Amino acid sequence: MAKVEYRVKDLLRKPIMKDATYLGDTSGLNNIISGVTVLESPDIAKWLKGGELLITSLFPIRELTDTQVNDWISRIAEKKVSALIIKIQKVYSEIPSNILEASKLHHVPIIQISKDIAFIDIMYPVMEELFNDRVKKLEYFKEVHDRFTALSLADEGEDGIINTLEELIGNPVALYDRDFRCITTTNNAVSLFYGMERINKKEGIKNTKYPFHRQRVIFPGLQEQKCEQIVVTIETINHIKMHLIISELNKEVTSFDFIAIENAVTALSLGLVKKFAIAEVEQKFKDDLIDDLISGKKQSLHTLQDRANVINFHLDIEYVAVLFHLEGTHPDNGQVEVLHTHQQRHYKYLRELIEFYQRDAIVRERSNVIIVLWKIQQHDTNDREWLKKIKTTVNHIQDKFNKYNNDFAVQVGIGNVVKNALDLAKTYQEAQDSLELGQLYNQGNFAISFNELGVYRLLYQIKDVSALTNFIPQSLQKLLNYDYSVKKDLLETLKVFLQTSQNAAKTAQLLFVHYKTVTYRIERIKEITGIDFEDPEETLAVQVGFKILEVIDKSEK
Repeated sequence: MAKVEYRVKDLLRKPIMKDATYLGDTSGLNNIISGVTVLESPDIAKWLKGGELLITSLFPIRELTDTQVNDWISRIAEKKVSALIIKIQKVYSEIPSNILEASKLHHVPIIQISKDIAFIDIMYPVMEELFNDRVKKLEYFKEVHDRFTALSLADEGEDGIINTLEELIGNPVALYDRDFRCITTTNNAVSLFYGMERINKKEGIKNTKYPFHRQRVIFPGLQEQKCEQIVVTIETINHIKMHLIISELNKEVTSFDFIAIENAVTALSLGLVKKFAIAEVEQKFKDDLIDDLISGKKQSLHTLQDRANVINFHLDIEYVAVLFHLEGTHPDNGQVEVLHTHQQRHYKYLRELIEFYQRDAIVRERSNVIIVLWKIQQHDTNDREWLKKIKTTVNHIQDKFNKYNNDFAVQVGIGNVVKNALDLAKTYQEAQDSLELGQLYNQGNFAISFNELGVYRLLYQIKDVSALTNFIPQSLQKLLNYDYSVKKDLLETLKVFLQTSQNAAKTAQLLFVHYKTVTYRIERIKEITGIDFEDPEETLAVQVGFKILEVIDKSEK
């Protein structure tokens, strides 16, 4: 372990100080000495950097009043003067009481020396110690720097870095994410803490490369033991943020320790940049492969296998494409632009939820949809079983997202199982159809599979949407061409009447109208269209006609 800082108590052990008298509280003995200078004028505080020993015979301040003496002591106290060394019997036979009182008030320790001691006899030993201290710090810095550089080159990761740091500084070390969730630690007992109270205490640690703060915490894993911590925030590209926390369980962190801490932070930052760069390249490689597979781009199996092996993508297992889309639920409340501005942040959170609930899924994010290639286990190949599991997970994701933000609906389209990744284009197209058709009659959250689309699956195969009008039955066409003022009510009544298996009472309930209103409208529909409600083929044709109208309307929009 490297030598700690040179302090007032170390100076008092020097032979030259054997007859000196220390006047101050015990805490002043631990003041760190960073320099030494002779008091030549009362305004010396302007040039102090902090931590200096101030040597004087009191001659420059001999004419100051009591108030001025107090102000002078206050100013040098603000500069954190380590101690005031006063030579007596040159100007004064004893230290004046106003100086003693002011130094006690402002916690500036005084060391009284006799007139026989030359200032230079104190300055030389102090300067030698400080010089040696700086040399040792440089040597220690090189040693520590070399160790952490070797760790980075060997790609030891976060565990190797924090274990080495604990060895160097003698205190437990832990790494947390931006939300203070523990990533890794050298001591599990300190990984959980509570009662974080930020404290302003930076004595002895100056000019640090990275910003830090102290906090006081309680460890439930250590019988509610209280402890102070050093918290260094690490932030790199893309706003990735982590917190390096040193718990002062064994000793207080010194400036020597901070040499090791700062080198550890640099190594962790480089590791983060490296990890992010690798992840970006891997994601780009994975995205390109997924795009080629779902677009049905023809490639040799050997080429695909080589590309898949690079990112550990298994081509020979069963997949289902699941598409997630966010749809604003309040388009008319004046927040459309605000919702659009934050859309990417919401998609990022949605992706985090997906990856949390389905850790082995392959995820591809596009501008307005998240594509998930869901791996299907062999024992789940039964339609109901795999679909049930996917929908259960999707429901968890939707619930969690809506607690975070209910201005968006999470809409999900699910394809069918394909035997291997070479058929991903098929399940992707089915999931896309499911998502688009699900939006025909759903405004909020939904999760619909291709198998649940019914007749829509057939209608969606017809690429020329205008050709679908030929399949609208003549009876329904007559109603579409009827007087516009009542056409809307009649169309809505007919649609619901058929959906309720021609139950007039239930139709009235769903439309919030009187039962007689429904029966009157049905009679008018019969007169206009000539529909025979006793003919199952004709009523089926009309129901299909309504679905065709929905597809056409969606296509036009």
